[in-house]
Amino acid sequence: MRGGIARGAAWMVLLRLFDRSLGLISTTVLARLLVPADFGLVAMAMSVIAVIELATAFSFEIALIQKPAPEREHFDTAWTLNIIIAMLGALVTVALARPAASFYGDPRLGPVMWAIAGAWLISGFENTGTVNFRREMNFSAEFRWMASKRVLSFVATMIAAFTFRSYWALVIGMATSRIGGVVISYVVQPFRPRLSLSTARELVGFSGWMLANNMAIVVFSRLPQIYVGRVLGAKTLGAYAVSSEIAQMVHTELVAPINRSMFPGYARLAHDADAFRRVCVEATAVILLIVLPVSAAVAVLAGPMVRVLLGEQWGEAVPIIRVLAFSGAIAALNSNNLSAYIALGRPHIPTIFLAARVLIFAAILMALSSTPSAVAVASAELVASLGSLLVSLPMLLSMLRLTVRDYVATMWRPLIASALGAAAVHTAIDALEQSGSFSIAALELLFGLLLGAMLYPLLLWMLWRVAGRPEGAETSIARRVSDLIRRGKRK
Repeated sequence: MRGGIARGAAWMVLLRLFDRSLGLISTTVLARLLVPADFGLVAMAMSVIAVIELATAFSFEIALIQKPAPEREHFDTAWTLNIIIAMLGALVTVALARPAASFYGDPRLGPVMWAIAGAWLISGFENTGTVNFRREMNFSAEFRWMASKRVLSFVATMIAAFTFRSYWALVIGMATSRIGGVVISYVVQPFRPRLSLSTARELVGFSGWMLANNMAIVVFSRLPQIYVGRVLGAKTLGAYAVSSEIAQMVHTELVAPINRSMFPGYARLAHDADAFRRVCVEATAVILLIVLPVSAAVAVLAGPMVRVLLGEQWGEAVPIIRVLAFSGAIAALNSNNLSAYIALGRPHIPTIFLAARVLIFAAILMALSSTPSAVAVASAELVASLGSLLVSLPMLLSMLRLTVRDYVATMWRPLIASALGAAAVHTAIDALEQSGSFSIAALELLFGLLLGAMLYPLLLWMLWRVAGRPEGAETSIARRVSDLIRRGKRK
């Protein structure tokens, strides 16, 4: 099971990197073929459609993965419900097309939304049998399926961009991804679903909580930016939005793909309490081994990172990134707990701690109303994330019959190693800093990254030795490194 989860995590991280690489190439090309107004028009349409998609995000595939032995009726019902939801979403999108065009004052918005609505309708027919890739932890097949959709969309977008040189290239790319996904899903998966609603009540009962969870996550992610934009203006909002994206990268680019591979493993072990407890603790340890040092590096190196990547004019983003980096680390830990609850068939528990996070954040914003600032809003995000973790964690420890001491034993070594490494890098960077020039900033960033990359594993190894070489994530890593060294010597 551990090997399957590890291989799955590698495939999902690879998929994320592949997707980001294609996205970077696509953006670079499109930025030279299209004008900003083209991107803005599609963004207007998606701002409306995103709300409709959120209201229909039942995540039936999660329910299929969580069930220990889903029958054909479950897959058929999920397929039928997806078709119904896609129809409703498409109808609402068509109905809102003209009002949205009138609201934004751009008549081109109507045809754009109609085209996306048509593609959305077709996407509802996607084969639910592809869920078995994740259920069976066949992540290489999952990679091929998801990557095929991405490549098809990329090719269609590029051809349309060179042909039309207008916003229709973006629309065609999105439509191709949705429609092509349907075709590919029947090519890669032999399962053929049929119309059925025999298990609708069962699936909707579980997925209704998933809808609530998805809505709470989106509200929390959007509320800070809505507040900053309304109270502090567009300039500060721009700095806050970019800061949030940078600070959350460790979560979105590493932990989210890992969680995607972990959830099927959790679901398989849901009825084996001892095995579930062991894997959950190990997963927490691995996430912390990754998240803590990277988040600490982002916080410590925020200054030179901003000067190199964004420029001197983005100086306002530096203190925001430093705060949000730690909020992202807590969010990564929370996301692992969320996967565990859902795998155990308790999707209502994430709703509780996600709602707590929103309420805590809203309460802090009200308290800050007299002295608002971007850093204060970021600090409110951090406190809200920490508060939701304090609500969530006792429930998880109780369900797993795990003591606080055993849980803390998984995190103290990476926590101390990250803190000591960050302090050393901060001291070294302060000694180097002489000016705000690009070359000095680049030197600081490179030196800080190299120093941290050397110090963190060394400190972690030393703490592991001091602790008596306990079994855990460090042990697994040490064994893998030893295996690689032995294989290298044999070759």
